[in-house]
Amino acid sequence: MSEIKSSAEAAAEAADRPLERAYMNRLFCSTRERIAYVLKSALGTLDIGKYDIDSDIFMYKLFALQPTHFAKAKIGLGIYDMINDPLSALIIDNMRSRWGKFKPFQYLALLPSLLIGFFTCILPLVANAGNFNEKQRLRTFMMIKYAGETVGAFFGGGGYIDNVFTPNPNERSSLLVVAKFFSGIRLPEQIFGVLFDLIDNGKVDMSVTNLFVGMKLVIFVITSIVSIYWVIVSKERVPQTEKPPNPIKGLISVFKNKPLLIYTLSDVVDGINIGTSETLYYSDVLHFTTISMIGGIPGSPISYLSYPLATKFRRRYSTKRLFLMQRFSIFFSEGMFLLVGMIGGKHKGLYLRKIPMLLTFMAGNCLEMVFYGTKQIVTSEINYEVLDYCEWKNGYRVEATINMMRGYFGKLKDIILGVLNAWLLEKMGRIRIRA
Repeated sequence: MSEIKSSAEAAAEAADRPLERAYMNRLFCSTRERIAYVLKSALGTLDIGKYDIDSDIFMYKLFALQPTHFAKAKIGLGIYDMINDPLSALIIDNMRSRWGKFKPFQYLALLPSLLIGFFTCILPLVANAGNFNEKQRLRTFMMIKYAGETVGAFFGGGGYIDNVFTPNPNERSSLLVVAKFFSGIRLPEQIFGVLFDLIDNGKVDMSVTNLFVGMKLVIFVITSIVSIYWVIVSKERVPQTEKPPNPIKGLISVFKNKPLLIYTLSDVVDGINIGTSETLYYSDVLHFTTISMIGGIPGSPISYLSYPLATKFRRRYSTKRLFLMQRFSIFFSEGMFLLVGMIGGKHKGLYLRKIPMLLTFMAGNCLEMVFYGTKQIVTSEINYEVLDYCEWKNGYRVEATINMMRGYFGKLKDIILGVLNAWLLEKMGRIRIRA
């Protein structure tokens, strides 16, 4: 009897294999949707990088905010965000409609996001035209931040559609590789950096504010067009449970999800930085903010070669090992940059000289670029695998709740480090403010 049973099970498994292979090879997305996804990933994320609205160089040098004042204001923003996050997660995870779970939020977020984006672009121009003092600048900036957090929390569920536009993990991975290959375009940041350095060294007579507003508006138009196109053509295909999960069970499932907890804690530990961004060091010490652009030239071809390497690494190594490999490359690169800069001491150290620091940056960047493609792919794949594991273990998907809990740890960390780093910057740094 046992032999008959085992033979029947083997026959059933053999019958299922062709069907499984057919499913795994099926492409669910239309050509138009695939193009929209790549365009959204490549052009929808354009910005001016380390000079953009949330960067230290913008807030403290271009927009003339006092670091400690801004850090204290962010405490209230962080508390507000931690209150509305559970409410928004509850609303999003309980949404059920004929269009899907996340599709309605895509359309709801469209108009508010466009309005906030436009006002963010012209913010420095408005502040200068109105001759705002530091308190007025801070108040206006925080109003936009509060509006952005509200829209991001309650309407940001549309962003989760990136996790559910195809149920086929092979199709998702292939699209992810193509999208990441074309994403990360840094041309706007590089153009801004060159002009910023020329203005900083007195070679070009131009207002940094006008430069910022002009570039932000051009980028805003481009990103808005591709984002709207993605909203129109994208579809939600991963089914959700008909009955929404109990909110308490949803939270408990997060804590029972061991891969999620490990991933969350790694994010928190990885983001513990004492000090400000390196951009202020490049600007105020080296007067060379384009060091990352020039230093990245040797590593640029390596970054493109890293994508075929990433697919080979993916077949050979586990997700965990790939994550550790790319993290070690960054740790080694940044550690080398720090140690070389310390040579010579405080007053005659190499950290004051452009050429040694540029060469060190080049060497470290080449190492990081070997694993650049791996980093782009693995980071997203870990998030997908965490969501799939949670569904497999609990029987339902709670994307919003998972994102909310991950964000909680990060927000607590940011509130504490924000005040500490701002205090250190005011006490130990010397920032040259621009209008």
